[in-house]
Amino acid sequence: MCFAVCSLNLTAYPFHPTGDCIGHHRDKINDWDSFPSSRCCLNGLNVFTEALALHASDNDAIFLSEEKWNQCDGPFSNQKTVSITKCGFKGLHYGSSECSSLSLSSFKQSYPKQHYFVHSNCSLFGPAFEDNCLACVDAIRDAREHILTDLKMRDNSTLRGICGTAVVIAAAAEHVGDLQWTGDFYRCLPASEAEDPVAKALLAVLVAVFSVLLVIILIKYVARKRLPKLVEGKEIYAWSGLYRFSKSEIESAMNFSSRKVSLGAGSAGRVYKGILPSGQVVGIKHIYKTNASDTFTSEVEGLSRIRHPNLVCLFGCCVENKEQYLVYEYCSNGNLAQNLLKRDSILSWVKRVKILRDCANALRFLHSYPDGCIVHRDIKAKDVIMGKRPLSDFEDPRLNGDLNVEDFESILHIAVLCVAKSSKGRPPIDVVLQELDKVWMNTEVIMKARNEHSSATPQSKSKSKSLEVMEV
Repeated sequence: MCFAVCSLNLTAYPFHPTGDCIGHHRDKINDWDSFPSSRCCLNGLNVFTEALALHASDNDAIFLSEEKWNQCDGPFSNQKTVSITKCGFKGLHYGSSECSSLSLSSFKQSYPKQHYFVHSNCSLFGPAFEDNCLACVDAIRDAREHILTDLKMRDNSTLRGICGTAVVIAAAAEHVGDLQWTGDFYRCLPASEAEDPVAKALLAVLVAVFSVLLVIILIKYVARKRLPKLVEGKEIYAWSGLYRFSKSEIESAMNFSSRKVSLGAGSAGRVYKGILPSGQVVGIKHIYKTNASDTFTSEVEGLSRIRHPNLVCLFGCCVENKEQYLVYEYCSNGNLAQNLLKRDSILSWVKRVKILRDCANALRFLHSYPDGCIVHRDIKAKDVIMGKRPLSDFEDPRLNGDLNVEDFESILHIAVLCVAKSSKGRPPIDVVLQELDKVWMNTEVIMKARNEHSSATPQSKSKSKSLEVMEV
């Protein structure tokens, strides 16, 4: 490869030769369920997309122009069988199709929902690699298919490859420089490879034959001895007010579309969007199998009886075949962390104060629960779910960067006390709520005064001393 001519930085993610390119070991696969190629060329595709992601992070454009892309077409010095032409990657240049004209910014603007799901599902792999990896490749496939549907080109296999590669590059561009994430991401992508049709047909026949034999064996066994009904545990009967879902009901709710829609993941499990037969939208948490059973039990016991306007409601659960699910009220506006990080909208100061007060109100309810104190222990911004109130509540004019100094200092003071190393220095939740109530009432008074002042003097740009603010 002539690095002096190619405008891509191919040294940041160097190509490593592989035995897949030697002799008769060139297995035919569909790279990332997109390109009919070989495992030998998959190694080259990884390097090229990593380099394109690095280039896109600086220049916004996902693909190079045809001229610049052709300048990168030369076999790698340590593996002559891999090049753009030999591997069928000639079409991966700007202007070759509708998908190749995408940029990072246009992908976010034109397909915000797909960008969000790719970003959230591919941002963390961690200990539960298999579950997170499957969610990631599903999000990439969904984004690709949505773009193809939008372009009315779902049957175009060439465009499918280009669109899929564009989504992969867009995902990788957000993590440039993070070698751990890059390694996990590219180790995950083979999970999306499509199998050879003949192999799939043979496998289907074998599965069918095995299934028939298994059914015959089961029928004979049941005829001799009636199987006892499975009981997952006595605890389930003590959880009042909960509906016990079957595994088939859970699967049906999660598979309301062509792909499962992942809403996010935590240390205990991954949450999917679901739709019940009644049409009600819910959030379904699939507990990781690696977690101890007490994680599931404690969460159900803690939430089965409590109801509060500032707490997400637990509707039911499922325990079947060692699989555990929790079915929650669905909140449409994401969590607080996502809303604080949004670039296209800003939470007003009034709403921020109200959210803090509502959180403190919910914590006080849990801490003083009649059946015993319930302690969260690890509350953070992503645990604060938004959407229990109508969507119109979040449609106020954008914050102009102003906040009240006195209130801000009061909140900051109480926040510092709450994270004191010693529990003796931390204020009880009643004191926290009392302080936030004061801030909330003060904020309402100030906002009312500000609105009256603005109505009385619409042309005036001066600020009253009682409305002292500081920019953030």
